[in-house]
Amino acid sequence: MIQIVYISSALAPWSTEQLLELLQQCLKNNSARGVTGMLLYGEDTFLQALEGDDLVIDDLVERIARDPRHAKVQFLHRRPIERRQYSDWSMGFKRISDQELTGIKGLKNFGAKDFNFDFLVRNEGIVDTLMDHYRTPHWDPLVRELGAKDKVIEHLKQALLQSRGNVEIATLVLESIADAGRAGTLSDRHMRLCDSALTELRGS
Repeated sequence: MIQIVYISSALAPWSTEQLLELLQQCLKNNSARGVTGMLLYGEDTFLQALEGDDLVIDDLVERIARDPRHAKVQFLHRRPIERRQYSDWSMGFKRISDQELTGIKGLKNFGAKDFNFDFLVRNEGIVDTLMDHYRTPHWDPLVRELGAKDKVIEHLKQALLQSRGNVEIATLVLESIADAGRAGTLSDRHMRLCDSALTELRGS
């Protein structure tokens, strides 16, 4: 089993609708292929970790490198792992904003404008801090205070992670519809996206 982390610069800004389609595709395909990971997006830049079977991840890496939507791609590492670091995420997702970055330990002078290809490839320490922050649930102190047993903790952990993912999907759906409504481009395609997202949310 291996893990890769890469940074890419999008050829053009991604709309909320495009991000939603990408996330839905990742959730479906990664679950079927045993891939876990995390995807962060901001300032037309993607930061992603992927882990799973060697052949599966190497195949994904080749596809990413050939993807014409990327202006440039930089792979930071490819390393063997004994245990998954993102075992709870078929694909965790977060859009980076100044509000999101507030209070992250070790990123006092790092803002959303710094989340760009050129800055991140020169600052792998910041990349590690970001990935660690969004990988780790931040309700651990509450769980410790409850003194819950392992099974209860695991159940709560899964429920909260699922809710966190659902919020991201729902937010993307609503923003996609709002953007299309303002632009006068609302179509059957948006309705299909809504139906697909609702199916995922109801089944989770």
